[in-house]
Amino acid sequence: MTRRDLGLVLQGLWFRRWVSLAVLLVAALVVGAAVTGPLFLRAAGESVLRDTLAQSTASGRGVADRYEGPMTDGPVDRVVTADAAKVAERPVLARLLGAPVAALQTTVTVGDAGPLAERVPLVSRDGACAHVRLVTGTCPEQPGSVMATVSTAELQGWRAGQTLQLGTQRVLLAGTYVPLDPSGDYWAGRPYFVAYAGGAGPAYAGPDASSLDAVLATRETVEAAGPSATGAASVDRLLDLDRIRVTDVPALQQEIDTWSTPDDSTGVQGDTALTVVLRQAIGVVDALTLPVLVVEAQLLVLCWLVLFLVVANAAEARGPEVALAKLRGVGTGATVAFGLLDTLLLVVLAVPVGFLLAWAWTVALARWQLAPGVPVVLTAAAGWAALGAGAGAVVGAVLATARTLRRPVVEQWRRATRRVKARSWLVDAAVAVVAVVGLVALVGPGAADVPAGPLALVAPSLVVLLAALVGSRVLPGLCRAAYGPTRRRGWVAGLLAVRQLGRRPSTLRLALLLTVAFGLVVFGVDAWSVARANAHDRAWTEVGAAEVLTVNVPPGADLAAVVDRIDPTGAEVTAVSTATDFTRTPSVLLLGVQPERFARIAFWRSDLGPAPLADLTSRLASTDAPPVLLTGDRLRVDVDVPSMTAEAAPLLVADVVQPSALGGATRVVLGPVGVGRRTLEADLPCAGKTCRLAGVGLQRPGTTLFPFRGTVVLTGLQVHGDAGWQDKPGAVRTAGGWRPVRTGAAAATSSATGTALEADASLADSPTWQVADHPAALPALVASGVAEAARTTSAGLGSRPLALDPVALTAALPGGGDRAVVVDRDLVRRASEGSVARDVETVWVAPAAVARVPQELEAAGVTVLDTSSASELTRVYGRQGPQLALLLFLAGASLAALLAGGGAALTLHLNGRRRTYELAAMLALGLRRRTLLAALHLEQGLLVAFGAVVGTASGLVAAALALPAIPEFSDAPTAPPLRYDVQVGPVALSVGVAVLVLALTVVISSASLVRSAHVDQLREAPA
Repeated sequence: MTRRDLGLVLQGLWFRRWVSLAVLLVAALVVGAAVTGPLFLRAAGESVLRDTLAQSTASGRGVADRYEGPMTDGPVDRVVTADAAKVAERPVLARLLGAPVAALQTTVTVGDAGPLAERVPLVSRDGACAHVRLVTGTCPEQPGSVMATVSTAELQGWRAGQTLQLGTQRVLLAGTYVPLDPSGDYWAGRPYFVAYAGGAGPAYAGPDASSLDAVLATRETVEAAGPSATGAASVDRLLDLDRIRVTDVPALQQEIDTWSTPDDSTGVQGDTALTVVLRQAIGVVDALTLPVLVVEAQLLVLCWLVLFLVVANAAEARGPEVALAKLRGVGTGATVAFGLLDTLLLVVLAVPVGFLLAWAWTVALARWQLAPGVPVVLTAAAGWAALGAGAGAVVGAVLATARTLRRPVVEQWRRATRRVKARSWLVDAAVAVVAVVGLVALVGPGAADVPAGPLALVAPSLVVLLAALVGSRVLPGLCRAAYGPTRRRGWVAGLLAVRQLGRRPSTLRLALLLTVAFGLVVFGVDAWSVARANAHDRAWTEVGAAEVLTVNVPPGADLAAVVDRIDPTGAEVTAVSTATDFTRTPSVLLLGVQPERFARIAFWRSDLGPAPLADLTSRLASTDAPPVLLTGDRLRVDVDVPSMTAEAAPLLVADVVQPSALGGATRVVLGPVGVGRRTLEADLPCAGKTCRLAGVGLQRPGTTLFPFRGTVVLTGLQVHGDAGWQDKPGAVRTAGGWRPVRTGAAAATSSATGTALEADASLADSPTWQVADHPAALPALVASGVAEAARTTSAGLGSRPLALDPVALTAALPGGGDRAVVVDRDLVRRASEGSVARDVETVWVAPAAVARVPQELEAAGVTVLDTSSASELTRVYGRQGPQLALLLFLAGASLAALLAGGGAALTLHLNGRRRTYELAAMLALGLRRRTLLAALHLEQGLLVAFGAVVGTASGLVAAALALPAIPEFSDAPTAPPLRYDVQVGPVALSVGVAVLVLALTVVISSASLVRSAHVDQLREAPA
């Protein structure tokens, strides 16, 4: 081809610039669809890797070294040197790890040494002052100074400026503090804090475990604990999540495989769980690869289909030009070049344009849906995909143009084919067979036992395509069947519309495309909406509410009272006490809730239980005796002992629960209860605070064991406080106010004169009676995943087992899924009798109060240790592998709708010149423009309606069949049950928008076509 011929081709491109632009755009979309796969797959892999590392514990996203030995060994210097040498040998780790944090710890006694002395961790950690909030005093900067947590200081009665005896040295308490983010990166999961341990509880329960939080000090202070003291030195390093890439993982795994190997020369031991976490992340990334490629292939095929349609229509519109070239004697090669070169030039130009488009929309998808800050990396695979897609576009363009180049000259100049050429049944039959096989594999016998895999993502497209192929065969027949009725009734517009649809191949190709586009849009929108809804419901069920704050309550404070002050309405905040029973398999989460507040704030779905949550929580209430509250420094009890057979008079003991107690009730010995009337009195550890009387018991004086039998009548109970002695008549005169709870305790009978306690104790029995301010078995809501044995007995909040009375069985419960038990918070704390060592206090917050509650809790002295957000967890689940494949499917479906709209407009435009001759002829015959416009509207409207109805129906059928087989999460959640109901709102909105856009396109294109038709055109030679 000469330069002149090339110039003619370029002039033709400009003359048909809108058609050329359409071909360029569609070809660019083909390239973009191909490039999107590797770009999105890489970005999704980066997102999954980052999310997996971010959600792991500190040991799962970093490495550590430790050494334990005498202080004379210089443990810190030893471990720091060894750690630096190990990192230097591992270049990938050296590039990805953050700065090292060195620490030194030893355990010392508080006060005078002895077997019963309290022990506390004495810790030095680099940069600790920047990771605590000082409450009083200053941070220790000089040797011999320390600081303690507020909780430890309150329990020990310490004040800033006080001198303490810690081990062998006397130190100055420089200040008190609250740790910032105890479960965060800086503390690296070290078990420094008991009161601030959060949901997992104390991380260490060995022989040196302490009930006190770490006392922070300078390194010199810890080393001064004595030459014989044992020091545990450590260095923690965490990965910088902004630096790590998926391509780093293989080398990183090799380097950390030997990290934990002990160094015999130094005695330093490495620790890391990073290998397991990386393996988990790579497993998710690998599982994502095939679904993304399957979706990508479908998107690519769709774009190729549109390209074929556009190029075929463009070539068909240029048929008269090709015929004219043949008549003028242009050779076959030149004619082929003339018919193809412009399209090939556009395809070549489309490769870089498509690459840029793919990069742009992948960046947009990453910012919208993937983990924050995830990069979109250009890879060699993306470049090869662009070249391959360009080559495929060339092949598609050649095939689409070939029919026009082969048509005879007379056929080229014919206004329309006399009848649509029948499409081969082979394609339809092949698609039908594959679709049926796929559906049988998805929903047939035994399908539930075999993972569907990528087949579940292919089946919807096959169903939609099969419906489109069958529908496109049915449509011409329906149109031909309408020839007679429209002619007999004189409906000219209808007759013209159905004849156009019945005879033009381009309209049938467009019908096929519209049906596929609508079907994929409906399936994509419904699948994405279902996945998002299930991710939302799972996240909200697991978290429990909009936000759940794990908190530390100051000693002596009542979290429920704090919540009442913050939210007097009871609609935005609730206190929940939790404890995990790890003795059960699977473990069970116990939640003590405020029933009315909990029902308003916790997430609930109607299918999770047999009734609304408010109705269920109302069943947790119990009509019991009121609690016996004691505030004062002395306790007095009047007793009448009508009979007592014993070697020596037993001692009456009161069990008193203090508000700050962790390990159980405090025993207050009142005195012996021999026969006769007497008043017993003892000191009460409740001055300035409100305690609760849990019960009373009889114990033997001294260590001698002997049986006893008798009756003790409690006739009065008084407490001495600021206002003198206060009588508590309800404590001993409330009917049903007491019950026996231990062997040797017989009946407890209350009347207007007092409570008679009958004892019949054998040699070693310790008869005890409990104040019946809670039921013997707590009413409980039980989730279906709780084992049968755990439905009636719980480990409780501490060391006291709890009897449960299941009042409702649910599919799942807020905060614990299908492995939770919910009881009344007040009742469970009373039943625990102060044994709440495993209790984790949380505050559940409604959406409207998320912004203000943490600040108000801090102002009330309650420390927020950790925050669980339902919305954030929803986003994390939305970024898991399976949902990312559905996201790509949705993006492809949206592109299908856009291309379908463009195809409708382009078909009218490409056929415009031929159609204007027909319209001009009809105008010459006396038809009105309004009739012609109505015919065009009806013609295109029937196409849109056909595509919308058949496509929507096939999309919904595909969703109903395929969605239950498509995995939506990287794991298999047991609760809440996943739902696959049609998301009517999103589906209706998407179909409505698509129909509206197509309708506007039809109206505008039809009006333009009718306006351009004039009778004078009939004098022109058809081109």
